[in-house]
Amino acid sequence: MQREWLLLQRIYKMTGAACLVLFIIGVSVPGVSSPALARAQAAPHHSEPPIKIETLLHDAQGALDRRDFAAAVKSLKPIVEIQPDNASAWFNLGYAYTGLHQSEDAAQAYRKTLELQPDLFEARLNLGILLVEMKQPQEALDHLQRAVTLKPENTRAHLYYARALAAAEQGDEAVKQFQDVLHRDPALAIAHFDLAQLDLNQKHFEEARAEFEKAASLDAKLAQAPLGEALALEGLKRPADAATYFVKYLALQPDDLDTRFHLARIDLQTGQNQEAMDNLQKVYRVKPDLAGLAAALGDVSALLKKFPESETFYRQALVLTPSEADLHRALGKTLLDEGKLDEAEAEFRSALKINSQSPEAISGLAATLYLQKRYGETIPLLEVEARGSHPPVSVFFVLATCYDHLRDQRKALANYERYLGLSHGEFPDQEWQAQQRAKLLHHMLEK
Repeated sequence: MQREWLLLQRIYKMTGAACLVLFIIGVSVPGVSSPALARAQAAPHHSEPPIKIETLLHDAQGALDRRDFAAAVKSLKPIVEIQPDNASAWFNLGYAYTGLHQSEDAAQAYRKTLELQPDLFEARLNLGILLVEMKQPQEALDHLQRAVTLKPENTRAHLYYARALAAAEQGDEAVKQFQDVLHRDPALAIAHFDLAQLDLNQKHFEEARAEFEKAASLDAKLAQAPLGEALALEGLKRPADAATYFVKYLALQPDDLDTRFHLARIDLQTGQNQEAMDNLQKVYRVKPDLAGLAAALGDVSALLKKFPESETFYRQALVLTPSEADLHRALGKTLLDEGKLDEAEAEFRSALKINSQSPEAISGLAATLYLQKRYGETIPLLEVEARGSHPPVSVFFVLATCYDHLRDQRKALANYERYLGLSHGEFPDQEWQAQQRAKLLHHMLEK
């Protein structure tokens, strides 16, 4: 499913960057960063004036404490220039660059840290997280696997290692890692969520649904969990149940217009036309040029028999995609319902210029010509329909009436009889008319 991939992007946006910053802030300041700066203070290079290093260290620590990352970088860069083997300063520079969302600079600072201190767990973990966010999962795996080795009891390291495996498309190994994380901490909602995402991408929809449900029960603020459950239910071919969870998700994330548009399509699928209209209008107010939106509004308006609105939306859609045969056909049908026969004919003919085999456009043009009493032009179109693999029974009744109007009694009778042989009581009024007319035609032809 294409949405599964969209959800994957949302997940890594949410659980990658956001959790990365939370981890660094929670662990590195003051748990890692402050001691690192203190060690740098204790061992300055004597070739430089100590007061300069001490001042820079003090300024950097203060900036990190108040999370003024730009100021921290300004103080830390001179330190690593003066003391290029100061692993603590390099680490904190990586942390500060991360706070500024300068990922490549942060990764380089962490790499330098690890050249100087290969077994620094926090640097391994932070670099691995950054690389996952930068869509470099293979390199991330090396660092996160080492982090797991350095601190096998650390649940967070296992979680990010599992994420890197998933990003590297090593699904089976990722599942094992997520399960290991949940063995360590069964109440970790985000691990249930990540495992559910992996199940969803592997089309294990029932397993995904259960894990998303568990994640939501553990953390009501995890807005993406109802979305995941909705997608899993959609994968299970349960659109009505999926719609319920899309609604829950949109209550938490009302500005997700793409998902609201998707919900509207499900509403259409399940016959909830007014709900579909409500959702489409909410999207339209914010993003009227969204691809496919005007056409969808045209469809729903037509279903609700709001034909002037339907015409307006179809015309707007055709401005954006003038060569789409089905849009011309749909506009033609709406114009036909409005009684604008000349305009309807033009749209059906436009549709057939683009796709001469469109059965819907052929049928629509035939209906338009028939209502204009242009029976001779209607017949060839109806004959095309009649030769189809599964022609509608009504085609033969209309064909019969066309021939009847043109006084071709034999062909009229043949089509009335064929209609009566196929209708089986489905259209009693038309059948009565066909029976009466067939009797009369028999009598006339026997003379």
